[in-house]
Amino acid sequence: MGRTALLIIDMQNDMAHPDGRGFIPDAAHKTGVMGAILDAFREAREPVIHVMRSYRADTWDVERFRAPAFQAGRGILVENTWGQKEVDRLTPEAGEPVVVKQRFSAFAFTELDLLLRRAGVTKIVVVGVNLPNCPRTTMFDAVGLDYDVVAVADALATTSDETHRINLQDLAAIGVRIATADDVIREVGRAAERLSSN
Repeated sequence: MGRTALLIIDMQNDMAHPDGRGFIPDAAHKTGVMGAILDAFREAREPVIHVMRSYRADTWDVERFRAPAFQAGRGILVENTWGQKEVDRLTPEAGEPVVVKQRFSAFAFTELDLLLRRAGVTKIVVVGVNLPNCPRTTMFDAVGLDYDVVAVADALATTSDETHRINLQDLAAIGVRIATADDVIREVGRAAERLSSN
């Protein structure tokens, strides 16, 4: 049986901190829940991967539709800035890979699939922001790559309750399991107990 990995997507200062340039309040509200899940994975010694968006300051790698905002000085998640760093509560620890991306899906032009397969991962648990964009496209790609996927409903941030509901409904329709943070924490704990008893 394969391992389960936690993917934390785009929980960076520009998105999840009140002083961020693209702040989504729901991300700040859900940081604590994500932190509790992160703690459970660390305690169980299951893989944790931090997925972070980062753009070059010269805009060479920015999506076409974002380029005008960057050229007008309104870019977000620019490399080597405070806004591009992950929020303090979720800061990576030694041994936790950071996957840097420039597109919505964490699998697009990155080493994520390689890292997961090398770690023996067959299931991913996804938390982060902004649900309709990066978490959603990552989960769609993960399903296409034959991973079992769990979307943590109360640890996926977005801009409205309606957007949240509709996106989870769409994800459930393609086979993504919708779970709560409590479900995931309990299951990770049980898996850790099984390992320690062997």
